[in-house]
Amino acid sequence: MRKYPSIVSTMQNLCRAHNSKTVIQKRTNVSSGNHDFRSTFKGTRSNRLTCFTLPDSSLQACRESVNQRNRRLIKADAAAAGDFGGSEVPATPSSSQGNSSFTQAVFNVVNVMMGVGLLSLPFALKSSGWIGIVLLWLMGIVTNYTGKALVECAGVVAKRRGLGNAVVGYEEIAEETFGKLGRLIISSIIYVELFGTCCLLFILEGDNMHNLFGPNAMLNSPSAYMLLAATLMIPTVWLPDLRALSALGFVGVTATCTVVSTVLYTFLTGNFVAGASTDPALIATLPLVFGIMTFCYSGHGVFPSIQASMKEPSKFPQVLNVAYTIVAVVCTLIGSAGYYMYGKGAADIVIFNLPAGALATLCCCLVLINPVAKFALTMEPVGAAAARASGATSSVSRLAVRTVLALAMLMAARSLPFLAYVMALVGSFMTISVSVTFPAICHQILHKGQLSAGGVAWNYFVAFLGVTCTVFGTSASLASLAAKASGAA
Repeated sequence: MRKYPSIVSTMQNLCRAHNSKTVIQKRTNVSSGNHDFRSTFKGTRSNRLTCFTLPDSSLQACRESVNQRNRRLIKADAAAAGDFGGSEVPATPSSSQGNSSFTQAVFNVVNVMMGVGLLSLPFALKSSGWIGIVLLWLMGIVTNYTGKALVECAGVVAKRRGLGNAVVGYEEIAEETFGKLGRLIISSIIYVELFGTCCLLFILEGDNMHNLFGPNAMLNSPSAYMLLAATLMIPTVWLPDLRALSALGFVGVTATCTVVSTVLYTFLTGNFVAGASTDPALIATLPLVFGIMTFCYSGHGVFPSIQASMKEPSKFPQVLNVAYTIVAVVCTLIGSAGYYMYGKGAADIVIFNLPAGALATLCCCLVLINPVAKFALTMEPVGAAAARASGATSSVSRLAVRTVLALAMLMAARSLPFLAYVMALVGSFMTISVSVTFPAICHQILHKGQLSAGGVAWNYFVAFLGVTCTVFGTSASLASLAAKASGAA
Protein backbone atom coordinates (compact mmCIF):
# COMPACT_ATOMS: atom_id res chain seq x y z
CA MET A 1 0.00 0.00 0.00
CA ARG A 2 1.11 3.52 -0.71
CA LYS A 3 3.11 5.23 2.00
CA TYR A 4 1.32 8.49 2.61
CA PRO A 5 3.43 11.65 3.04
CA SER A 6 3.91 12.91 6.56
CA ILE A 7 3.32 16.47 7.63
CA VAL A 8 7.03 16.90 8.29
CA SER A 9 8.01 15.95 4.74
CA THR A 10 5.39 18.35 3.36
CA MET A 11 6.65 21.15 5.59
CA GLN A 12 10.16 20.47 4.36
CA ASN A 13 8.97 20.95 0.81
CA LEU A 14 7.21 24.17 1.78
CA CYS A 15 10.38 25.43 3.40
CA ARG A 16 12.48 24.58 0.38
CA ALA A 17 10.00 26.45 -1.80
CA HIS A 18 10.27 29.48 0.48
CA ASN A 19 14.02 29.41 0.97
CA SER A 20 16.24 26.86 -0.73
CA LYS A 21 18.70 27.05 2.17
CA THR A 22 16.09 26.31 4.84
CA VAL A 23 16.03 22.92 6.52
CA ILE A 24 13.88 21.51 9.30
CA GLN A 25 14.88 19.34 12.18
CA LYS A 26 12.05 17.31 13.60
CA ARG A 27 11.27 15.49 16.79
CA THR A 28 8.90 12.61 16.24
CA ASN A 29 6.59 10.61 18.41
CA VAL A 30 7.14 7.22 16.76
CA SER A 31 4.55 5.36 18.80
CA SER A 32 1.69 7.59 17.72
CA GLY A 33 2.83 8.35 14.19
CA ASN A 34 2.33 12.06 14.90
CA HIS A 35 5.01 14.69 14.90
CA ASP A 36 5.94 17.51 17.22
CA PHE A 37 6.18 20.38 14.76
CA ARG A 38 7.48 22.94 17.20
CA SER A 39 10.82 22.00 15.80
CA THR A 40 13.56 24.46 15.20
CA PHE A 41 14.07 25.87 11.74
CA LYS A 42 17.66 26.68 11.00
CA GLY A 43 18.23 29.12 8.16
CA THR A 44 21.42 30.74 7.05
CA ARG A 45 21.09 34.47 6.70
CA SER A 46 24.24 36.61 6.57
CA ASN A 47 26.21 33.75 8.09
CA ARG A 48 24.07 33.86 11.21
CA LEU A 49 21.92 31.00 12.59
CA THR A 50 18.33 32.11 13.07
CA CYS A 51 15.81 30.04 15.05
CA PHE A 52 12.06 30.47 15.17
CA THR A 53 8.93 28.44 16.01
CA LEU A 54 5.80 27.90 13.95
CA PRO A 55 2.57 29.24 15.47
CA ASP A 56 -0.24 26.82 16.29
CA SER A 57 -2.43 28.15 13.46
CA SER A 58 0.24 27.32 10.86
CA LEU A 59 0.72 23.86 12.31
CA GLN A 60 -3.01 23.13 12.16
CA ALA A 61 -3.30 24.44 8.60
CA CYS A 62 -0.42 22.24 7.49
CA ARG A 63 -1.86 19.20 9.23
CA GLU A 64 -5.22 19.71 7.52
CA SER A 65 -3.58 20.20 4.12
CA VAL A 66 -1.66 16.95 4.37
CA ASN A 67 -4.62 15.01 5.81
CA GLN A 68 -6.81 16.14 2.91
CA ARG A 69 -4.20 14.95 0.43
CA ASN A 70 -3.85 11.63 2.22
CA ARG A 71 -7.60 11.11 2.21
CA ARG A 72 -7.63 11.57 -1.56
CA LEU A 73 -4.86 8.98 -1.90
CA ILE A 74 -6.70 6.54 0.39
CA LYS A 75 -9.82 6.86 -1.74
CA ALA A 76 -7.75 6.35 -4.90
CA ASP A 77 -6.22 3.21 -3.40
CA ALA A 78 -9.67 1.87 -2.57
CA ALA A 79 -10.85 2.53 -6.12
CA ALA A 80 -7.78 0.84 -7.56
CA ALA A 81 -8.30 -2.24 -5.42
CA GLY A 82 -11.40 -3.39 -7.24
CA ASP A 83 -9.60 -5.65 -9.70
CA PHE A 84 -10.22 -9.21 -8.57
CA GLY A 85 -12.78 -8.59 -5.94
CA GLY A 86 -10.31 -6.72 -3.80
CA SER A 87 -7.17 -8.46 -2.79
CA GLU A 88 -5.87 -7.64 0.63
CA VAL A 89 -2.94 -5.25 0.76
CA PRO A 90 -0.75 -4.87 3.84
CA ALA A 91 -1.04 -1.40 5.27
CA THR A 92 0.87 0.78 7.64
CA PRO A 93 -0.88 3.18 9.99
CA SER A 94 -1.48 6.59 8.46
CA SER A 95 -3.27 9.63 9.73
CA SER A 96 -6.73 10.16 8.33
CA GLN A 97 -9.73 12.37 9.10
CA GLY A 98 -12.41 11.68 6.52
CA ASN A 99 -14.65 13.77 4.33
CA SER A 100 -16.31 11.09 2.16
CA SER A 101 -20.09 10.90 2.16
CA PHE A 102 -22.12 7.80 2.96
CA THR A 103 -22.84 7.25 -0.74
CA GLN A 104 -19.19 7.59 -1.71
CA ALA A 105 -18.20 5.05 0.94
CA VAL A 106 -20.82 2.61 -0.36
CA PHE A 107 -19.45 3.04 -3.89
CA ASN A 108 -15.89 2.41 -2.69
CA VAL A 109 -16.86 -0.81 -0.90
CA VAL A 110 -18.89 -2.06 -3.87
CA ASN A 111 -16.03 -1.21 -6.24
CA VAL A 112 -13.56 -3.13 -4.08
CA MET A 113 -15.69 -6.27 -3.96
CA MET A 114 -17.18 -6.58 -7.43
CA GLY A 115 -14.56 -8.13 -9.72
CA VAL A 116 -13.88 -11.26 -11.71
CA GLY A 117 -15.43 -13.45 -9.00
CA LEU A 118 -18.79 -12.01 -10.01
CA LEU A 119 -18.18 -13.01 -13.64
CA SER A 120 -17.44 -16.63 -12.67
CA LEU A 121 -20.67 -17.19 -10.73
CA PRO A 122 -22.50 -19.05 -13.53
CA PHE A 123 -19.55 -21.48 -13.61
CA ALA A 124 -19.73 -21.79 -9.82
CA LEU A 125 -23.44 -22.65 -10.00
CA LYS A 126 -22.63 -25.23 -12.67
CA SER A 127 -20.52 -26.96 -10.02
CA SER A 128 -22.95 -26.51 -7.11
CA GLY A 129 -26.42 -26.42 -8.63
CA TRP A 130 -29.06 -23.92 -7.55
CA ILE A 131 -28.16 -24.54 -3.89
CA GLY A 132 -25.13 -22.38 -4.58
CA ILE A 133 -27.37 -19.32 -4.32
CA VAL A 134 -27.95 -20.21 -0.64
CA LEU A 135 -24.19 -20.53 -0.15
CA LEU A 136 -23.65 -17.18 -1.89
CA TRP A 137 -25.94 -15.41 0.58
CA LEU A 138 -24.48 -17.29 3.57
CA MET A 139 -20.96 -16.15 2.66
CA GLY A 140 -22.31 -12.64 2.14
CA ILE A 141 -23.79 -12.57 5.65
CA VAL A 142 -20.63 -14.00 7.19
CA THR A 143 -18.18 -11.70 5.38
CA ASN A 144 -20.40 -8.71 6.14
CA TYR A 145 -20.01 -9.57 9.81
CA THR A 146 -16.25 -10.15 9.57
CA GLY A 147 -15.84 -6.82 7.77
CA LYS A 148 -17.46 -5.06 10.73
CA ALA A 149 -15.45 -7.20 13.16
CA LEU A 150 -12.18 -6.28 11.47
CA VAL A 151 -12.98 -2.57 11.66
CA GLU A 152 -13.81 -2.96 15.37
CA CYS A 153 -10.48 -4.74 15.85
CA ALA A 154 -8.70 -1.87 14.10
CA GLY A 155 -10.34 0.52 16.55
CA VAL A 156 -9.15 -1.54 19.51
CA VAL A 157 -5.57 -1.63 18.17
CA ALA A 158 -5.58 2.10 17.51
CA LYS A 159 -6.80 2.77 21.06
CA ARG A 160 -4.26 0.45 22.68
CA ARG A 161 -1.38 1.93 20.72
CA GLY A 162 -2.52 5.52 21.04
CA LEU A 163 -2.85 6.00 17.28
CA GLY A 164 -5.95 8.18 17.41
CA ASN A 165 -7.62 8.32 14.00
CA ALA A 166 -4.76 6.56 12.22
CA VAL A 167 -5.63 3.83 9.73
CA VAL A 168 -4.59 0.48 11.21
CA GLY A 169 -3.64 -2.25 8.75
CA TYR A 170 -4.46 -5.95 8.87
CA GLU A 171 -0.86 -6.76 9.83
CA GLU A 172 -1.06 -4.54 12.92
CA ILE A 173 -4.29 -6.27 13.97
CA ALA A 174 -2.65 -9.68 13.54
CA GLU A 175 0.40 -8.60 15.53
CA GLU A 176 -1.72 -7.24 18.36
CA THR A 177 -3.70 -10.50 18.43
CA PHE A 178 -1.05 -13.18 17.88
CA GLY A 179 2.27 -11.37 18.24
CA LYS A 180 5.09 -11.28 15.70
CA LEU A 181 4.31 -14.80 14.49
CA GLY A 182 0.71 -13.82 13.74
CA ARG A 183 1.92 -10.83 11.75
CA LEU A 184 4.24 -13.09 9.75
CA ILE A 185 1.48 -15.62 9.04
CA ILE A 186 -1.04 -13.00 7.94
CA SER A 187 1.55 -11.22 5.80
CA SER A 188 2.52 -14.49 4.14
CA ILE A 189 -1.09 -15.39 3.36
CA ILE A 190 -1.76 -11.94 1.95
CA TYR A 191 1.34 -12.01 -0.25
CA VAL A 192 0.52 -15.50 -1.54
CA GLU A 193 -3.03 -14.35 -2.29
CA LEU A 194 -1.69 -11.37 -4.24
CA PHE A 195 0.73 -13.66 -6.10
CA GLY A 196 -2.19 -15.91 -7.03
CA THR A 197 -4.27 -12.92 -8.09
CA CYS A 198 -1.50 -11.78 -10.44
CA CYS A 199 -1.47 -15.28 -11.94
CA LEU A 200 -5.22 -14.98 -12.46
CA LEU A 201 -4.66 -11.71 -14.32
CA PHE A 202 -2.33 -13.47 -16.77
CA ILE A 203 -4.80 -16.35 -17.23
CA LEU A 204 -7.73 -13.97 -17.74
CA GLU A 205 -5.79 -11.95 -20.30
CA GLY A 206 -4.68 -15.05 -22.21
CA ASP A 207 -8.17 -16.59 -22.23
CA ASN A 208 -9.77 -13.31 -23.23
CA MET A 209 -7.30 -12.66 -26.06
CA HIS A 210 -7.80 -16.20 -27.36
CA ASN A 211 -11.57 -15.73 -27.22
CA LEU A 212 -11.41 -12.31 -28.91
CA PHE A 213 -8.79 -12.90 -31.61
CA GLY A 214 -8.98 -16.67 -32.02
CA PRO A 215 -6.12 -19.10 -32.72
CA ASN A 216 -3.59 -18.47 -35.47
CA ALA A 217 -0.30 -19.90 -36.70
CA MET A 218 1.79 -18.22 -33.99
CA LEU A 219 -0.71 -17.96 -31.13
CA ASN A 220 -2.79 -21.11 -31.08
CA SER A 221 -3.75 -21.35 -27.39
CA PRO A 222 -4.54 -19.20 -24.34
CA SER A 223 -1.09 -20.06 -22.91
CA ALA A 224 0.54 -18.67 -26.04
CA TYR A 225 -1.52 -15.51 -25.77
CA MET A 226 -0.25 -15.12 -22.20
CA LEU A 227 3.21 -14.47 -23.66
CA LEU A 228 1.75 -11.65 -25.73
CA ALA A 229 -0.08 -10.34 -22.67
CA ALA A 230 3.19 -10.41 -20.72
CA THR A 231 4.77 -7.98 -23.18
CA LEU A 232 2.07 -5.50 -22.17
CA MET A 233 1.72 -6.29 -18.48
CA ILE A 234 5.27 -6.84 -17.20
CA PRO A 235 6.63 -3.43 -18.37
CA THR A 236 4.07 -1.75 -16.10
CA VAL A 237 6.08 -2.92 -13.06
CA TRP A 238 8.95 -0.74 -14.27
CA LEU A 239 6.93 2.48 -13.95
CA PRO A 240 8.37 4.80 -11.27
CA ASP A 241 4.90 6.05 -10.26
CA LEU A 242 1.92 3.67 -10.27
CA ARG A 243 -0.64 6.42 -9.70
CA ALA A 244 -0.96 6.73 -13.48
CA LEU A 245 -2.29 3.16 -13.50
CA SER A 246 -4.62 3.68 -10.55
CA ALA A 247 -6.31 6.39 -12.59
CA LEU A 248 -7.50 3.58 -14.89
CA GLY A 249 -9.43 2.00 -12.03
CA PHE A 250 -12.67 3.19 -13.64
CA VAL A 251 -12.06 0.66 -16.45
CA GLY A 252 -12.70 -2.20 -14.03
CA VAL A 253 -15.94 -0.62 -12.82
CA THR A 254 -17.06 0.06 -16.39
CA ALA A 255 -16.22 -3.48 -17.49
CA THR A 256 -18.15 -5.07 -14.61
CA CYS A 257 -21.23 -2.88 -15.13
CA THR A 258 -21.16 -3.51 -18.88
CA VAL A 259 -20.90 -7.29 -18.49
CA VAL A 260 -23.69 -7.39 -15.90
CA SER A 261 -25.95 -5.26 -18.09
CA THR A 262 -25.17 -7.38 -21.16
CA VAL A 263 -25.91 -10.67 -19.39
CA LEU A 264 -29.23 -9.35 -18.05
CA TYR A 265 -30.10 -7.89 -21.46
CA THR A 266 -29.37 -11.24 -23.12
CA PHE A 267 -31.54 -13.00 -20.56
CA LEU A 268 -34.47 -10.57 -20.83
CA THR A 269 -34.46 -10.54 -24.65
CA GLY A 270 -34.25 -14.32 -24.85
CA ASN A 271 -31.14 -14.27 -27.07
CA PHE A 272 -30.00 -17.72 -25.98
CA VAL A 273 -30.81 -21.36 -26.62
CA ALA A 274 -33.55 -22.35 -24.18
CA GLY A 275 -33.60 -25.58 -22.24
CA ALA A 276 -30.09 -25.62 -20.74
CA SER A 277 -29.64 -28.45 -18.23
CA THR A 278 -29.38 -27.38 -14.58
CA ASP A 279 -29.36 -29.19 -11.22
CA PRO A 280 -30.94 -28.33 -7.86
CA ALA A 281 -27.89 -29.45 -5.87
CA LEU A 282 -24.52 -31.06 -6.60
CA ILE A 283 -23.18 -31.93 -3.15
CA ALA A 284 -20.15 -33.83 -4.45
CA THR A 285 -18.68 -30.75 -6.20
CA LEU A 286 -20.13 -28.11 -3.85
CA PRO A 287 -16.82 -27.54 -1.99
CA LEU A 288 -15.21 -26.41 -5.25
CA VAL A 289 -17.24 -23.18 -5.19
CA PHE A 290 -16.49 -22.11 -1.60
CA GLY A 291 -13.54 -19.99 -2.72
CA ILE A 292 -15.31 -18.43 -5.71
CA MET A 293 -18.32 -17.43 -3.60
CA THR A 294 -16.06 -15.81 -1.00
CA PHE A 295 -14.01 -14.09 -3.72
CA CYS A 296 -17.11 -12.05 -4.56
CA TYR A 297 -17.08 -10.45 -1.08
CA SER A 298 -13.37 -10.02 -0.37
CA GLY A 299 -11.61 -6.72 0.22
CA HIS A 300 -11.47 -6.61 4.01
CA GLY A 301 -7.94 -5.23 4.07
CA VAL A 302 -9.08 -1.81 2.80
CA PHE A 303 -12.25 -1.50 4.90
CA PRO A 304 -10.50 0.41 7.74
CA SER A 305 -9.17 2.91 5.17
CA ILE A 306 -12.62 3.43 3.68
CA GLN A 307 -14.10 3.94 7.14
CA ALA A 308 -11.39 6.46 7.99
CA SER A 309 -12.17 8.41 4.81
CA MET A 310 -15.78 9.00 5.92
CA LYS A 311 -17.21 12.16 7.42
CA GLU A 312 -19.17 9.98 9.85
CA PRO A 313 -17.11 6.81 10.49
CA SER A 314 -19.73 5.56 12.97
CA LYS A 315 -22.04 4.87 10.02
CA PHE A 316 -19.63 2.42 8.40
CA PRO A 317 -21.61 -0.67 9.56
CA GLN A 318 -24.61 0.72 7.66
CA VAL A 319 -22.34 1.33 4.67
CA LEU A 320 -21.36 -2.34 4.71
CA ASN A 321 -25.00 -3.41 4.97
CA VAL A 322 -25.98 -1.38 1.91
CA ALA A 323 -22.87 -2.34 -0.09
CA TYR A 324 -23.19 -6.04 0.69
CA THR A 325 -26.88 -6.01 -0.23
CA ILE A 326 -26.04 -4.43 -3.60
CA VAL A 327 -23.27 -6.93 -4.30
CA ALA A 328 -25.36 -9.92 -3.19
CA VAL A 329 -28.30 -8.90 -5.36
CA VAL A 330 -26.09 -8.28 -8.42
CA CYS A 331 -24.26 -11.58 -7.86
CA THR A 332 -27.57 -13.42 -7.55
CA LEU A 333 -28.92 -11.87 -10.75
CA ILE A 334 -25.87 -12.53 -12.92
CA GLY A 335 -25.26 -15.98 -11.44
CA SER A 336 -28.88 -17.07 -11.83
CA ALA A 337 -29.28 -15.59 -15.32
CA GLY A 338 -26.01 -17.08 -16.55
CA TYR A 339 -26.69 -20.52 -15.10
CA TYR A 340 -30.28 -20.55 -16.39
CA MET A 341 -29.15 -19.63 -19.92
CA TYR A 342 -26.07 -21.84 -20.23
CA GLY A 343 -26.45 -24.51 -17.53
CA LYS A 344 -23.73 -27.15 -17.69
CA GLY A 345 -22.17 -25.28 -20.61
CA ALA A 346 -21.30 -22.22 -18.48
CA ALA A 347 -17.74 -21.06 -19.17
CA ASP A 348 -15.15 -19.93 -16.62
CA ILE A 349 -16.06 -16.31 -17.40
CA VAL A 350 -19.62 -15.58 -18.50
CA ILE A 351 -18.52 -13.28 -21.34
CA PHE A 352 -17.23 -16.36 -23.19
CA ASN A 353 -20.82 -17.61 -23.41
CA LEU A 354 -22.33 -14.39 -24.77
CA PRO A 355 -23.65 -14.49 -28.35
CA ALA A 356 -21.32 -12.94 -30.90
CA GLY A 357 -22.01 -9.29 -31.55
CA ALA A 358 -21.10 -5.75 -30.64
CA LEU A 359 -22.00 -6.10 -26.96
CA ALA A 360 -19.92 -9.25 -26.48
CA THR A 361 -16.96 -7.62 -28.26
CA LEU A 362 -17.28 -4.50 -26.10
CA CYS A 363 -17.27 -6.63 -22.93
CA CYS A 364 -14.18 -8.52 -24.06
CA CYS A 365 -12.34 -5.30 -24.93
CA LEU A 366 -13.11 -3.69 -21.57
CA VAL A 367 -12.07 -6.81 -19.66
CA LEU A 368 -8.93 -6.93 -21.83
CA ILE A 369 -7.75 -3.54 -20.54
CA ASN A 370 -8.32 -4.34 -16.87
CA PRO A 371 -5.41 -6.79 -16.25
CA VAL A 372 -2.93 -4.40 -17.89
CA ALA A 373 -4.08 -1.58 -15.62
CA LYS A 374 -4.18 -3.73 -12.47
CA PHE A 375 -1.12 -6.00 -12.71
CA ALA A 376 1.53 -3.64 -11.34
CA LEU A 377 -0.80 -2.28 -8.66
CA THR A 378 -1.61 -5.78 -7.45
CA MET A 379 2.00 -6.95 -7.56
CA GLU A 380 3.49 -3.87 -5.84
CA PRO A 381 3.18 -5.10 -2.19
CA VAL A 382 4.66 -8.48 -3.15
CA GLY A 383 7.46 -6.81 -5.10
CA ALA A 384 8.28 -4.47 -2.23
CA ALA A 385 8.42 -7.38 0.23
CA ALA A 386 10.60 -9.42 -2.14
CA ALA A 387 12.96 -6.47 -2.60
CA ARG A 388 13.32 -6.06 1.17
CA ALA A 389 13.87 -9.79 1.68
CA SER A 390 16.53 -9.94 -1.03
CA GLY A 391 18.32 -6.83 0.22
CA ALA A 392 17.76 -4.97 -3.05
CA THR A 393 18.44 -1.31 -2.38
CA SER A 394 19.28 0.27 -5.75
CA SER A 395 16.69 1.11 -8.37
CA VAL A 396 18.18 -1.40 -10.79
CA SER A 397 18.16 -4.26 -8.29
CA ARG A 398 14.57 -3.53 -7.21
CA LEU A 399 13.49 -3.44 -10.83
CA ALA A 400 15.26 -6.76 -11.43
CA VAL A 401 13.48 -8.35 -8.45
CA ARG A 402 10.09 -7.18 -9.72
CA THR A 403 10.81 -8.45 -13.22
CA VAL A 404 11.87 -11.89 -11.97
CA LEU A 405 8.78 -12.03 -9.75
CA ALA A 406 6.51 -11.11 -12.68
CA LEU A 407 8.12 -13.82 -14.82
CA ALA A 408 7.57 -16.35 -12.03
CA MET A 409 3.88 -15.38 -11.98
CA LEU A 410 3.71 -15.82 -15.75
CA MET A 411 5.30 -19.28 -15.53
CA ALA A 412 2.88 -20.32 -12.77
CA ALA A 413 -0.09 -19.07 -14.79
CA ARG A 414 1.03 -20.93 -17.91
CA SER A 415 1.53 -24.14 -15.95
CA LEU A 416 -2.07 -24.04 -14.63
CA PRO A 417 -4.10 -22.02 -17.16
CA PHE A 418 -7.49 -22.85 -15.64
CA LEU A 419 -9.03 -19.59 -14.48
CA ALA A 420 -12.00 -20.73 -12.40
CA TYR A 421 -10.11 -23.59 -10.73
CA VAL A 422 -7.14 -21.41 -9.80
CA MET A 423 -9.58 -18.82 -8.48
CA ALA A 424 -11.28 -21.52 -6.42
CA LEU A 425 -7.91 -22.53 -4.95
CA VAL A 426 -6.82 -18.97 -4.15
CA GLY A 427 -10.24 -18.20 -2.71
CA SER A 428 -10.45 -21.34 -0.59
CA PHE A 429 -6.97 -21.30 0.85
CA MET A 430 -6.19 -17.59 1.14
CA THR A 431 -9.29 -15.43 0.74
CA ILE A 432 -11.44 -17.41 3.18
CA SER A 433 -8.59 -17.28 5.72
CA VAL A 434 -8.24 -13.49 5.63
CA SER A 435 -11.92 -12.66 5.01
CA VAL A 436 -13.66 -15.19 7.27
CA THR A 437 -11.48 -17.13 9.70
CA PHE A 438 -8.91 -14.66 10.99
CA PRO A 439 -11.27 -11.68 11.49
CA ALA A 440 -13.54 -13.80 13.70
CA ILE A 441 -10.61 -15.13 15.75
CA CYS A 442 -9.07 -11.66 16.10
CA HIS A 443 -12.41 -10.22 17.18
CA GLN A 444 -12.86 -12.94 19.78
CA ILE A 445 -9.36 -12.44 21.27
CA LEU A 446 -9.24 -8.63 21.19
CA HIS A 447 -12.73 -8.35 22.72
CA LYS A 448 -12.27 -11.09 25.29
CA GLY A 449 -14.62 -10.61 28.23
CA GLN A 450 -16.63 -7.92 26.40
CA LEU A 451 -18.86 -10.08 24.21
CA SER A 452 -22.19 -11.68 25.04
CA ALA A 453 -22.62 -15.45 24.98
CA GLY A 454 -24.29 -15.10 21.58
CA GLY A 455 -21.40 -13.00 20.26
CA VAL A 456 -18.84 -15.56 21.42
CA ALA A 457 -20.84 -18.42 19.88
CA TRP A 458 -21.15 -16.55 16.58
CA ASN A 459 -17.41 -15.89 16.43
CA TYR A 460 -16.69 -19.56 17.02
CA PHE A 461 -19.24 -20.55 14.36
CA VAL A 462 -17.72 -18.18 11.79
CA ALA A 463 -14.19 -19.38 12.56
CA PHE A 464 -15.31 -23.01 12.32
CA LEU A 465 -17.10 -22.31 9.04
CA GLY A 466 -13.97 -20.64 7.67
CA VAL A 467 -11.69 -23.52 8.62
CA THR A 468 -14.14 -26.09 7.23
CA CYS A 469 -14.53 -24.26 3.93
CA THR A 470 -10.76 -23.80 3.67
CA VAL A 471 -10.02 -27.49 4.22
CA PHE A 472 -12.72 -28.93 1.94
CA GLY A 473 -12.52 -26.14 -0.62
CA THR A 474 -8.75 -26.38 -0.94
CA SER A 475 -8.88 -30.18 -1.25
CA ALA A 476 -11.57 -30.00 -3.94
CA SER A 477 -9.70 -27.27 -5.84
CA LEU A 478 -6.41 -29.18 -5.79
CA ALA A 479 -8.13 -32.37 -6.96
CA SER A 480 -9.89 -30.51 -9.80
CA LEU A 481 -6.68 -28.75 -10.84
CA ALA A 482 -4.83 -32.05 -10.89
CA ALA A 483 -7.56 -33.62 -13.02
CA LYS A 484 -7.59 -30.66 -15.43
CA ALA A 485 -3.80 -30.63 -15.68
CA SER A 486 -3.62 -34.36 -16.39
CA GLY A 487 -6.40 -34.05 -18.96
CA ALA A 488 -4.67 -31.14 -20.67
CA ALA A 489 -1.30 -32.88 -20.74
